[in-house]
Amino acid sequence: MGSRFRPAVTLPILVFLQIIPGVTGQYSIIPPDSPVLGVVGNGAILPCQLQGKIIPEKLSIQWILSGSSTESAVATFDGKNPQNPFLEFEGYWGRTEFFPSEFHQGNLSLLLKNVHPSDKGKYTCSVFLDNWYDQVVVELDVAAQGAEPSVFLDGHAGNGISLSCRSQGWVPAPSVVWLDSQGQTRPEEVTTQSTPSPSSGIFDVVSSMSLEPGSDREVSCRVVNEVLNATRESRVRIADSFFPSTSPWMIASLIILSVDLGILGAGVYKMKRSFLETRKAERSRKEAAAEKDRLKAELEFSRSTAEAGKLERTQRLGKRLFCVGVACETWFM
Repeated sequence: MGSRFRPAVTLPILVFLQIIPGVTGQYSIIPPDSPVLGVVGNGAILPCQLQGKIIPEKLSIQWILSGSSTESAVATFDGKNPQNPFLEFEGYWGRTEFFPSEFHQGNLSLLLKNVHPSDKGKYTCSVFLDNWYDQVVVELDVAAQGAEPSVFLDGHAGNGISLSCRSQGWVPAPSVVWLDSQGQTRPEEVTTQSTPSPSSGIFDVVSSMSLEPGSDREVSCRVVNEVLNATRESRVRIADSFFPSTSPWMIASLIILSVDLGILGAGVYKMKRSFLETRKAERSRKEAAAEKDRLKAELEFSRSTAEAGKLERTQRLGKRLFCVGVACETWFM
C-alpha cells in the first residue's frame, strides 16, 4: 500500500464524500450476496463492484468500518493525487491493498490482510466518480478454529472422577459437547466457560463434567465452531483404576492382596519355625557329643586307675611269695 494516514489530506475527502447526495445514472454498485467470512491470520476480500465505464484518474474510494457508536477509516484511494493515491489508517497500516489494475473493470474491492478478531463489523465502500456518488455496506464475520482439545483428570468427585476438556485459539467462543462411546451426547451435567484474551480477543475454552462409577467409560470432548462449521475432538477411555477404592476392581484387588499377604505370612512363619527347630536339634546334638566325650574320658581315667592298683597288688603278692624260700633283700631290688 501507499503512505500512512495524513489527516490534512484525507479529511476533505471524508467530508466531501459524506455530503455528496447519491446520484443514479450511468453507474451502480452491485451489493454482496452475503457477509464475508475472514479467518484469523488469513486475508479477506471486501467486495465492491461498480458497473459502468471507469476512468481511474477521476475515481475516489473510501473504506470505513462502522462500529456501534464510531466510524474508523480503513483505507482510501484518490485518483486525482497520482503522487500518493493510496492511504492507510491507524490499525490497518500494511494490512490493506486495492486492485488498481482492475479499476477500469469496476473492481473497487479491498484486500484486508492478517485478519484480527477486532476486524469484525460492517464496512462501507463509498465511491465518487465525476458527479456521481454511491456506497455499499459489506459485513465481515471473523472466525478461527482452535487447537485440538485435551482431556484432563482433575481428581475424585464423590464416588466418581472429575474431568475437564481444554482448548485454545477460538473465534467466536465455541460450544463444547461431551459424547459417549456411541457418539451420543452424555447425560452428565456439563459446565463450560470461554475466556477471551484481553489483547487478541481469541477465546480459550474449559468444559467440566463428573464421571460416575458404572457409566460409559469412553469419553469424547468435541469443540464446535458454528461459524466455520468446524470441530475438534479428542477421545479417551477411563480405566477402572482411576476411580476411588470403593470400586469392585479395587475391592477385588484388596482381597487378593490380603490373601497373598496371608500366604506370605504363613510361609515366613513356617520357615522361621523350621529354622528354630534346626538350631535346637543342632544344639542338642552338640550337647550329646560333649557329654559322650566327658563320659568316655571318665571311663578311661577309671580304667587307668584300676590297672595301676591291680599291678601294685600283684607286685606285692609276688614279693611275699618269693621271700618264703630266699632272702627278700637279695632278690627284690
